[in-house]
Amino acid sequence: MWTHVVAPGDTLIGLQNQLLHPGASWRVVQRLNRVADPRRLRPGSELRIPVALLRAEPLDAEVLQAHGEVWLERGGAARQPLLAAALLRAGDVVVTGAQSSVFLRFADGSRTQLGPNGRLRLDSHGRLGASPVVRTQVRLDAGGAETQVQPQRTPPRFELRTPAVNLGVRGTSFRARVDEARTLVEVESGQVSAGPRIVDAGFGAVATPQGTAAPQTLLAAPMLGGLPGRVERLPLQLAWPAAVGTSRFRAQVLDAATDPPRLVLETVVDQAQVQWAEPLPDGRYELRLRAIDAQGLEGRNASHPFELDTQPVPPFQLRPRASETLDTERTTLGWARNPLALRYRLEIADEPGFANPVLARADLTDTEFVATLPLGTWHWRVGSITADGDIGPWGDTRQFQRVPPPPPPAAPAAQAPRSTDAGVVVGWSASGLPGATYQVQVARDPAFAEIVLDERVSGTEQLLPDPRPGTYHVRVRTIGADGRAGAFGSAQLVDVPHTVWWPWLLPLLLLL
Repeated sequence: MWTHVVAPGDTLIGLQNQLLHPGASWRVVQRLNRVADPRRLRPGSELRIPVALLRAEPLDAEVLQAHGEVWLERGGAARQPLLAAALLRAGDVVVTGAQSSVFLRFADGSRTQLGPNGRLRLDSHGRLGASPVVRTQVRLDAGGAETQVQPQRTPPRFELRTPAVNLGVRGTSFRARVDEARTLVEVESGQVSAGPRIVDAGFGAVATPQGTAAPQTLLAAPMLGGLPGRVERLPLQLAWPAAVGTSRFRAQVLDAATDPPRLVLETVVDQAQVQWAEPLPDGRYELRLRAIDAQGLEGRNASHPFELDTQPVPPFQLRPRASETLDTERTTLGWARNPLALRYRLEIADEPGFANPVLARADLTDTEFVATLPLGTWHWRVGSITADGDIGPWGDTRQFQRVPPPPPPAAPAAQAPRSTDAGVVVGWSASGLPGATYQVQVARDPAFAEIVLDERVSGTEQLLPDPRPGTYHVRVRTIGADGRAGAFGSAQLVDVPHTVWWPWLLPLLLLL
């Protein structure tokens, strides 16, 4: 019932035209209130009027949020994108695409969020006469919707219709989902009438065109221990403890920075972990998780807040390669250039946890760094820093080993020098290493500061062309096919006299 306070000049016939819907008779109000003369009503008195008789004044519903692909179908016109702050009227149809959602608010404060691949029609939405009562009728033809209905003292005035059953709601938080010929309803708080069945809080029911099954207790919220509070890597991957007897879950990600939280990702998985390929901007999010029973009913919500911080992305690590073995004391660490980074941060540690790094820098502007490290196993990681000081996450930890350099290749056996018309030929025996080459250096001083010849050759001799008179220092070392070089052998001497020519050259002493 709704109570109308009689104003001067009110009559039952006038109130019928003003308040009642077409087809409703003022005589029902007369009999209910025992009014003797419908033309003479006492100002200030009260009339009880059944809410069902009241005329509905059309009202608009508001689009609070629209995420992804959301469209409006209106009056047979071409489908149009639906944006936040748009107004919906009776007859409008809202359609969502994959990983898309829309949040609607009705005139009485009730809200409905339509999830991915959904279709919802606003059948009617209006205020009943001059009363505060708002009557809303929506039809869910596809997908799932989560609805919070404002508490009402009158019988349910929010009705959600589906192909299988009509749901009457009053002061309730509930979920409804159309699954082919079935409708699944789950009540979080309050109460829902699903046809002749009453579904209380903590229960769910499955309805078909043949009827609604007895309500079942909803599964408990999953345990979410061990989930991270900060995620620094995409694609988004989350895992939770597996529970005995539960193997299917509906996982949702909501944007916690919006009010109400906006649904941005949703999927059903058959294991206790989930991965989304869709990109997400950095920000604050909430994982919402529900277990699914054998009938397809979804249980109570479990929620876990987390922060996504993936930008700026760490640069690609180039060298050393993962698990590479190095025998040089000076190790060059290199990475790709990130166009968004002004500088880079680098850490090197002797254990993978980086509890006490031996090197920690955050001021590197180049894309490589040379570190002098002792023998052992080392771990390194690198990250990006933008011009405004935004510090990105670390990249993967890479490991490499510093080992002693190999012993030098065996020294080649010396051969006696011989003179030719072009100069002096210095020769040596082959080292025996497959693919070996040789480095020959000739200098005027024993410290090899004044080098006159420095050649790398694949053969076993080198010409000293037309040398000027004087003493020359010659040394040779072997270089293996893998690029590792042995040490130079002892320097040998070649004397070129001022007046005596090639036959009087002193022979080379044994090389190496």
